[in-house]
Amino acid sequence: SNSQSHKSKVVIGQPPRGSILILSLWSLCLLSMYAVILGLNVRQKLTLVKRLDERDRLHLIAEAGIKGAIIQLKKEGLKTSDSLNDSWSNNVGAFKDIGIGGGTFCISYDYTDEQSGLLKTRYGLMDEERKININTAEANILERLFKIALGLDDIEAQELAASIVDWRDGDSELSIPLGSAEDSYYRSLQYAYEAKDADFESLDELLLVKGMTNELFIKLKDYLTIYGTGRVNINTAAKAVLLALGFEEDIVDAILSFRYGNSETTEAPHDGGTFEASSDIVSRLSQIYHLSPSELTQVSAISEQSLTTSSSNFMIKSAARLHNRKNTLEAVCIVDRKGKVLYWSES
Repeated sequence: SNSQSHKSKVVIGQPPRGSILILSLWSLCLLSMYAVILGLNVRQKLTLVKRLDERDRLHLIAEAGIKGAIIQLKKEGLKTSDSLNDSWSNNVGAFKDIGIGGGTFCISYDYTDEQSGLLKTRYGLMDEERKININTAEANILERLFKIALGLDDIEAQELAASIVDWRDGDSELSIPLGSAEDSYYRSLQYAYEAKDADFESLDELLLVKGMTNELFIKLKDYLTIYGTGRVNINTAAKAVLLALGFEEDIVDAILSFRYGNSETTEAPHDGGTFEASSDIVSRLSQIYHLSPSELTQVSAISEQSLTTSSSNFMIKSAARLHNRKNTLEAVCIVDRKGKVLYWSES
């Protein structure tokens, strides 16, 4: 009896073998889960580090592209005239798919060809003087641009132009009785603010102005600038910009024909040219196109008030890509003639 009691006590004191197995399995599962979670965290961190490293490399490549473009710009020095034929504007060898640091950069921008109407790519810089300055342009110039570039009717164009003028001017008076906007309108919005009553400091500010939408902004942004004195370079401006300044379409066609060397709308064949100085615009144009007295007056007035033949500020779009990688980075920079950076953004 004592022996049996002793044996039963020994059996009762020992943990069941099944429980040990279950505990072991649970421990193994917990350790496996911990290892998986730890592995995921490490993998995420490694992926993040890789992405950050790629972004840094892309940034350096894009920056190298911008510095290279500035060097090309400085090589030409100060000039009395700038045109789309200059090396800063169109230079495939210097700006297209240039290899550096395990990747390539490309300095380019898309534009609508004035002769064919097709969207094309030019490898080079875009001067800001080809555009209309929204800080200095009069309302009637903006109105014409909005009708030409956006297809707005007279009332819509007038209201949008007046809203831009009222945003930048220093008073709280409406430019036109209806359709424009000052502080009272902007204060009534869900997220209230006030008219700036000062110059635009970035083009994106236009999206704060009454009537401006993302869709309109995308169509307009290549025609507008905040840089420069407000004078437009006749050698680089698009047809829509020249029309907005007040030129008749026949005269604009003659200007473009002179630039591109197309003799279809001019009286004397030529290989294309550059207006060297503002004072030469009338005489050079008169050599290839007969100007009536009214046209002569128009060209003289607009040339004296609104035109130049040189550019001082340039946009550089540098797109960087790494070899065998899908990710890209685009840096957009505005520089002056001396290479001073006035604006920088990356996407």
